[in-house]
Amino acid sequence: MDTLKFLQRVLPSAGLYVTTVINPDGRKQGFFATIDELAKAVLGLDQRGNNTYFAISAFVEKGNRKQENVRATKVVALDVDCGESKPFPTWREGLQALGKFVLELKLPKPMIVHSGNGLHVYWTLTEELEPSRWKPLAEAMKAAAKDKGFEIDPAVPADSARILRPVGTRNPKGNNVVKLLLDAPETTVEVLTTSLSAYMVAHLVSLPRSTSSSGLAQALQVHQEFPPANATVITTKCQQINWCTKNQGEVQEPLWYGLMGVAAYCQDSDAVAISWSDQHPSYNASDTLRKVAHWRSATTGPTTCSKFEELRPGGCKGCKFKDKVGTPARLGIQYLEVAPPSTAPDRAATDIPVPRPFKRTVDGMKMTIDETDIDICKFDIYPVAYGKDESLGYETVRYHWNRPHLGWQELVMRQAYLTDGHREFATILADQGIVLNGKKQTEYFQLMLRSYMDELRQKRAMTNMYSTMGWKDNYSQFVIGDTILRRNADGSVSKEAITLAATSQRLGHELWGKAGSLDAWVAFSALLERTNLMPHMFALGVSLSAPFYAFTGLHGLTVSLYGPTGGGKTLAQYWQQSVWGTPEKLHFAAKFTQNTLFSRMGLYCHLPMTIDEATMVNDKEVGDFLYWVSQGRDKARLNRNAEERDARTWASPTTISTNKSWASKLIASGLDTDAQMARLLEVSVPVHPMFVHGSEAGRKVYQFLTENHGHVGHAYLTKLLELGPDGIRATIAEATATFQKRYKCKFAGAERYWEQAIILADLSLSLAHQWGLIAFDHTNGIEWVLSQMGAIRRAVADNKIDAFDLLADYLNECADTQVQVFHTGAQKPTMDYSRIPRGEIRVRFDFYRKNSADSIDRGTIMVDRTHFRRWLAQHGADYKTFINEFTEENVLATPKSQKAYLGKDTPVKLGQAYVIGVNLNHPRLQGMLTDADEAVDNLAYGQLKVV
Repeated sequence: MDTLKFLQRVLPSAGLYVTTVINPDGRKQGFFATIDELAKAVLGLDQRGNNTYFAISAFVEKGNRKQENVRATKVVALDVDCGESKPFPTWREGLQALGKFVLELKLPKPMIVHSGNGLHVYWTLTEELEPSRWKPLAEAMKAAAKDKGFEIDPAVPADSARILRPVGTRNPKGNNVVKLLLDAPETTVEVLTTSLSAYMVAHLVSLPRSTSSSGLAQALQVHQEFPPANATVITTKCQQINWCTKNQGEVQEPLWYGLMGVAAYCQDSDAVAISWSDQHPSYNASDTLRKVAHWRSATTGPTTCSKFEELRPGGCKGCKFKDKVGTPARLGIQYLEVAPPSTAPDRAATDIPVPRPFKRTVDGMKMTIDETDIDICKFDIYPVAYGKDESLGYETVRYHWNRPHLGWQELVMRQAYLTDGHREFATILADQGIVLNGKKQTEYFQLMLRSYMDELRQKRAMTNMYSTMGWKDNYSQFVIGDTILRRNADGSVSKEAITLAATSQRLGHELWGKAGSLDAWVAFSALLERTNLMPHMFALGVSLSAPFYAFTGLHGLTVSLYGPTGGGKTLAQYWQQSVWGTPEKLHFAAKFTQNTLFSRMGLYCHLPMTIDEATMVNDKEVGDFLYWVSQGRDKARLNRNAEERDARTWASPTTISTNKSWASKLIASGLDTDAQMARLLEVSVPVHPMFVHGSEAGRKVYQFLTENHGHVGHAYLTKLLELGPDGIRATIAEATATFQKRYKCKFAGAERYWEQAIILADLSLSLAHQWGLIAFDHTNGIEWVLSQMGAIRRAVADNKIDAFDLLADYLNECADTQVQVFHTGAQKPTMDYSRIPRGEIRVRFDFYRKNSADSIDRGTIMVDRTHFRRWLAQHGADYKTFINEFTEENVLATPKSQKAYLGKDTPVKLGQAYVIGVNLNHPRLQGMLTDADEAVDNLAYGQLKVV
């Protein structure tokens, strides 16, 4: 738009027009009778280096540029100052603030001029207003800007004699050309009054309605999906239209009709259509205008680029906008940049600026190329976070996008998909509901997401997507539910809401939610001391101790609350889980598969696990369960690419409730060993009067815990984070050093699991009491569990199994695979034919005596080593421990070659096998020599009878 057309758009049609120059030597102004004269004067003054302005109104008399001399005004104007020490550092930020202002007030679209540094904003009216009608509108606009916090030059809006810079001149500050950024159609006084109604004075509510614009025309303006384009810009940038306008005489009918399809969507479309057609020999003005009108009424958009290429092949060759726009009309459109919608669910929408050359508009996200807005997507989108997805093992990026008809949704993808040209990018978008038009738009969308994420990285730190609860980042963070607690550099602790990995997202909020209040829970805990619920005190200490396990090297321990119904065992477990979240959802049912258990333990990680009704666990699975818990690691698994994935790990206690002793179940399974028993801390929970006489007390406690939970855990973890990892380790070390003295007790070396669990429970309760998180004397609960240590030790001693017991069990199970060979002096060895193996030989006995009259005085056992090691593993025993124990007892008699013929001196001929040799002269084994004496006598007697 040139200077003349601009002045014609913004000034009244009659009156005196003013130009003003403001130079270092003073001010000068001139009055002109027509807009044409004003335009020529403005350009002449500018060419001579003057700082040139024009007045926005028409005046009555010469020589007086004051408001009382104003005849009429046709615009409501704003001046947005931009630059250093200005309200907006750049004109783009000013433009963004303007967009937000327009959107909030639902103002019609304004004409926007770049004044060289700042912005001049015009709402051009369909009628000229006298000062008495113009002033209330202008004052309302000024009041609205002030109310919305939109910083403008406050003197401009209500000053009808105000001077501004005309388009086409230069601003001496930077020597930038004053140019039109965005054109807009005229608006009516009625429309502007409606938008500013909240700021209008009362007597203006009944302003007369303008009749210059029909209701149908206004409806078309409001609902028009394709904004008017600038014909001059289109002609400059489109090769096809540029050729057509310069060679009008050569344009054939189909191509000309396509040309009219673009003109119909331009500003001043009739005038554009005429200027693009009037040089043709067959030009007819009425036909031209009729074709333009037909396009506007019968179509929903302008002629496409592909249609122009079809009508004039090769005309689009070399076009730098090829595949970037679908129609030449888009080359002349620039959308107003708007603020993020108020419905956006995150602060990131406003905190993170849209990266250039992209911008947010009412029509979605655009990309400005050579002052032309290109479609990127028809929806709003902004970045939320980035970081490693703990469950997937790689970094992801996360966005929120406003899906049409559905609202804000999350867009999550692997960060690698943002790399230039990634073939999976379009697929991952389509999988989440985003389908773009063509390869080029997809590339631009990818570039926008990558650039937007770079902006986020400058503002925010990485936020990983975690799939497990517990300690993170060298014990400086703790994840619980949808919250991450962070220890800051100054030792303070902050909270942040996070998004968990997809595998844990649903569980995070459901399991570790909050209800009720912290104070109510703390006050209610005093019930434990008043009613002597010692097992519950200890159970609560076990729960609070869970975050400490990661600092001790102790991966896990099973605490068994064992006893008959009426002790409140399950209630104790609900109390344990109420510390951290929703107790009935955190409490785990006893019917589980191995994978389900591993999954849940890996999810809880450094928070306690509770399992109800563990009586139902099969006896054979008890030993395995105890090992699973204490190992703190899932078994190795492969992903779908046959690569070993990270195993789930944990370090926390697991509390079970059972009516049948798990120590007894372990014995019944036949797999009991010292190692397994050491991993089980079983305490007997007696029947309590509070629960045995009825269920009402238990129901009330349960109801309270389900209505008040999740608060103590956050407060407790905050205190631990304030201590820091070094402080926590020092606290544990001090508690360990002083525990035995304080409670006058001593643990054996084999009781390290029990010792650590009880010390950590005591420490946790002590800290919780110190921090005001429990309201009872916890020492009673610790002394109660210590009083049971004698019974625990007796159970372990009674069930102790050593290497000799294991060998005896093996020999009993393998009785049908044994051979016995007797050696008497120099005689040929004799086999006991009453015990011929049915199949393989696994065990060989060799018994020795000096002569037939003597008793057997020595012997050995040779055991198939491979078979025996496999048997030990199946029965939960350790081969190395077995060998070490027999070495210490000095009974090993394995040959130097470690091999032997188990079938030698027998009808069964076998090759050599790796063996373990055992000397029968040990006191625990000498009974076998006595049995062999009887066997050899019976053998001799039988042979004598045969003779």
